[in-house]
Amino acid sequence: MGSMMRQYSLLLLILAYPPISWSGCREAQLPRDCETLCNFDQQGQVINCELRAAVLLPADSRYEISLFKVLPVLDMAVYAARSLKLLPHWLKLTFLAQDDGCDATYAQIGAIDSYSKCVHVFFGPTCDYCVASVGRITKFLNAPLITTGGFTFDFTKKKKTCQDEYFMTIRMGNLAFRDIALFLIDILDEYAWKKIHLLYDTNGQAKVAGRHTCQLMMKSIVEYIKKRRDLEYGTFDLDATKISEYPQILKEHVGTSYAVSWIKTS
Repeated sequence: MGSMMRQYSLLLLILAYPPISWSGCREAQLPRDCETLCNFDQQGQVINCELRAAVLLPADSRYEISLFKVLPVLDMAVYAARSLKLLPHWLKLTFLAQDDGCDATYAQIGAIDSYSKCVHVFFGPTCDYCVASVGRITKFLNAPLITTGGFTFDFTKKKKTCQDEYFMTIRMGNLAFRDIALFLIDILDEYAWKKIHLLYDTNGQAKVAGRHTCQLMMKSIVEYIKKRRDLEYGTFDLDATKISEYPQILKEHVGTSYAVSWIKTS
């Protein structure tokens, strides 16, 4: 909790002092006076400033990251930043919560609704399909998407120009499915294993990244294994398999093709 609050405090500080003004990736800009961060008097002095952030998360505590868990942390981060005098007294922070239901369609609708309320930044979504649907349009809305989700390898690709698919999508955190894939490959190299069979449950661990979390992780692992011509792999989805059937599945799909033979000598 403390680490998360420090991250949000730093994030709020960065957002409070934007270094440049940028018009985004859209050629035809729509006039939106409400995007202005601050209002000034005739002498050019700041009257008030408001930073509006859309929080796109599921309103379901079964997910690891939800509105019920994150909104209190955001309030604590604001309090901590103000206590340390990192945020000026004239800056108001407004969080506009939107329940995306961990569903890509509702996440995109929530993003568009938030855009109509002139938000400056999106916090979330975190479910991978939601990150994909919103991440593709934020560069045209001229509002960055900041997420602790986006684990699939697609989100770890270069995001430096408007031509990049997820430009203006910013991942917070050091771990993604890419890192799990590279870690697994390191283990294979350590023991000189050249064949691997990946058994997974398509919708396993849905509380982490939504639908197809495990399938998306396996997709990322396969993406990196394929880059190694010396490695062979196979996959099998356990989604429709009963636990009682696992021994037979292991015999059929692992068997002697992927197993290791050990000879014990006395």
